[in-house]
Amino acid sequence: MLEAPATFVWAGGALVEQALRPHDELLVADSWYVSDSGRARAIDAHRERFLASVDESAGGVAAGDAEAFWGAAIARLRAIRTGALFPRVELARIAGISGAVPTTSGGRLPDGDTSRSRGASDRPGDTSGVGAAAATPDYELRLRVRAAPRLRETAVLSTYEGPDPRRVPRVKGPDLERLLALRATAQENGADEVALLHDGYVVDGSSSALLWWRGETLVAPASDLARVPSVTARSIRLIATATGTRVVEERARPADLEGCELWIVSALHGITVVEVWIDGPVLEVRPSRAATWRKRLDALSRPL
Repeated sequence: MLEAPATFVWAGGALVEQALRPHDELLVADSWYVSDSGRARAIDAHRERFLASVDESAGGVAAGDAEAFWGAAIARLRAIRTGALFPRVELARIAGISGAVPTTSGGRLPDGDTSRSRGASDRPGDTSGVGAAAATPDYELRLRVRAAPRLRETAVLSTYEGPDPRRVPRVKGPDLERLLALRATAQENGADEVALLHDGYVVDGSSSALLWWRGETLVAPASDLARVPSVTARSIRLIATATGTRVVEERARPADLEGCELWIVSALHGITVVEVWIDGPVLEVRPSRAATWRKRLDALSRPL
């Protein structure tokens, strides 16, 4: 097993290991599961999503740098032989007013880090002092190598009852820390994942996508409901097309899923069947169907 998480930052055309610095904003993030045999599902799709998001961000990263960083990150992961991993690649903005402690968009330092990021006034050779103006934003491409948590096949779901908490719903990164905090709160109350609603319609999970079954028809939220383009959900839909399974989209409120089988799908856990939806509809559970589709999904795994 990985003894401790490690962070590698893209600097001077190479990955350099260094301590994780707090950031003002996480602009882009992407993560995937790497088995202990070094295999991953749909890694090219993760690459495509990450590079496209970096290109569209305000991070000012050249496409060539992003592509070189990705290649170096994959090479680094190939060299690690310490069990299953759940790595994350990020584009983060490291900046702040001199003398202030930068925080995440949720107002806290990430991962319990209490160190302060360097602003303009505390960089080597800078003598401008605490009263200086806001620092010039510094952007980091970084790889975070983490051991994979224990995988699950079933889950308990709850519903986030407030307004849609996402600010940038089509990009993974800007809302990630806020959504993980929502999930952590739900976990304290017995849930594994949180369903997000937009105008009352089921749209996404806090760190996953949601798919459900009406009989033998696979159903996804309507495409006009903005959400992160899930690599795993797309893979499952491609498998459905290849196997002649009917796929439809719909706008559905939680009550509309009464009697359906509901899946939480993600790069980490693959397919997780919802056994209980707290204060939600009663769901069907068909373990044999999920087992069959997990095998189909795992068949997409390839060496990094």
